[in-house]
Amino acid sequence: MRQAPLVSLIAGVCMCVAAAGIPVRAQNLLDIYRLARENDPAWAAAEASYRANIEKGPQGRALLLPAVIFTANAFQNSLNESQPGPFSSSYLSHGYTLQLTQPLYQKSSFAAYAAGKLAVTQAQAQLAIARQDLIMRTARAYFNVLAAQDTLRFAKAKEKAIDGQLQLAKRNFEVGNSTIVDVNAARAQFDSAVAAEVVADNNLRVRQATLSTLTGTPVGTLATVTKTLPLQMPVPENINTWTRAAEDQSPQIKVQQQAVAIAREDVQNSRGGHYPSLDLVASHSYSNGNSPGFPGTIVYHSNLVGIELQWPIFSGGAVSSRVRQSLALEDEARQTLTLTERKTVLNTRQYYLAVTSGVAQVTALEQALAASRKALESTELGYRTGVNTGLDVLNAQQNLFSVESDLSQAKYSYLMSRLELKDAVGTLSESDLVSINNLLTGQ
Repeated sequence: MRQAPLVSLIAGVCMCVAAAGIPVRAQNLLDIYRLARENDPAWAAAEASYRANIEKGPQGRALLLPAVIFTANAFQNSLNESQPGPFSSSYLSHGYTLQLTQPLYQKSSFAAYAAGKLAVTQAQAQLAIARQDLIMRTARAYFNVLAAQDTLRFAKAKEKAIDGQLQLAKRNFEVGNSTIVDVNAARAQFDSAVAAEVVADNNLRVRQATLSTLTGTPVGTLATVTKTLPLQMPVPENINTWTRAAEDQSPQIKVQQQAVAIAREDVQNSRGGHYPSLDLVASHSYSNGNSPGFPGTIVYHSNLVGIELQWPIFSGGAVSSRVRQSLALEDEARQTLTLTERKTVLNTRQYYLAVTSGVAQVTALEQALAASRKALESTELGYRTGVNTGLDVLNAQQNLFSVESDLSQAKYSYLMSRLELKDAVGTLSESDLVSINNLLTGQ
């Protein structure tokens, strides 16, 4: 049962509390995921599709079970006869028939029953894909907002630092301690920083709107990644183990495997058009009416039990055409399965390497950040002593901001790669979100 009104009420209360200046706990990744699970229309559509597709099982089974049909009738009969003399009669009649049919042998029905069972298994795999997709879309939208927030924060810090350097360059130029080159360089850097801040602000608004579309609620304060991010390699640390697991567990592969099996049964279903069908038939009939040649009412009761055989002889080539069509669709399903298997293995390898390289990249950028801070300090000291120019300081600041931005993006990419690896293998679950959520702060 959906609780969108309640969620909206809670969101509104939180906004009012925030407006009143009362501290509000930042929403974390799990909070956003639970909102998305309640409000995301794509997930709701996937659930509805699942409920619809699992009905193919009972529908296929019904083809093998008895069918009971009741028919009733009431007629006004008129009879006119001219030979050997004029004669006419009008009378009422009514009756009913109750018939039971139990299929004994129908090749098409057996194939449809098997396809129905396979469709249920396929629907379960499709729902698993949708569930993992919801997790991935939520995490991606969440970290996109955090990345946009970082970009805007760096842009503002950069603008502030460059503005300070610009003011300093102006004062030094006025007293003759620097050249106009320093002033012009600082001004150019400042104008560029202002433009970058505008772009970053717009990008943040877009990404917040994307996240709101997913959750159906306004985006509040989000928990951020801890400054010291624990890094871990994939467990087990063997790429072949991960690819084998993907081949065995990937829901995408399972969906295509079921598609091949269903296509195979559809071929048998089509070929069933050439085969005879055998049914057990039992019926009871009752009729009540007048006879023109006999006075009074005549009542008929009829009971029958027997075997009915139907054997299609010729249907204009339609059955043969359906068989050829089904065979082509089976071949298409097999080729799609092969493609899915190859893409799954490729994605698993790609995301495994992304996790391992992400660990190395974050580690290297953390070291580069420490070095950039020391370099900026040295450059600023050199500027105060006249060794370095204002342009040198601006370049050192630019390098520091660039490293900070790269480190921020590398952290988010590393965390997403961990989820993408589990997604490729087919084992992604809410517990993986819990692990990532434990690395967030400000909650």
